[in-house]
Amino acid sequence: MIEELKCPYCGNQTVEENELQQPEVTDKYACGTCDKTFGLRANESIRQCHTFSFTYGGFHGGFKTILIEEQDGYADMKIIPPYGVIENRELTLRISLDEWRAIKAYLFQELFVRSWDEDYYDSNIMDGTQWELKLKFDNRKKFKVAGSNLFPALFDELLDYLDPYFEQVGADKK
Repeated sequence: MIEELKCPYCGNQTVEENELQQPEVTDKYACGTCDKTFGLRANESIRQCHTFSFTYGGFHGGFKTILIEEQDGYADMKIIPPYGVIENRELTLRISLDEWRAIKAYLFQELFVRSWDEDYYDSNIMDGTQWELKLKFDNRKKFKVAGSNLFPALFDELLDYLDPYFEQVGADKK
């Protein structure tokens, strides 16, 4: 069992190497609790992903956004706080490609965002928290996952990871 990893479907730590791997099967891990496999082409995703966008919030509190776009030799990170934040300032940072690769490695190899379902919607709640995560890749492919009042198993880990960035503009999740 690989204790550091959590299943992106159920959140349990009963993750093992996928023993049923065959050349046409690309999932690296299998969950011992929900029996789902995940870990789809993480290294390829890290190399080809050039844009990450995440928006999180709600009607009454506004939405905070982080956008990272890879450039030649660096990446630009834009952090936008919700409208209710007193400073209400947008911050643009230039980050190194090493930091950008570390962010992508966390997204693809720890949170397994490419294995998240496309939609997470709880239709029984009219207001609350909406969110959207988008990725763009060199091969012009796009990946989008979004939700309203329903979240993937590893969503809190994503929020915790992004909090230090949002704190820079006074928009941490707390």
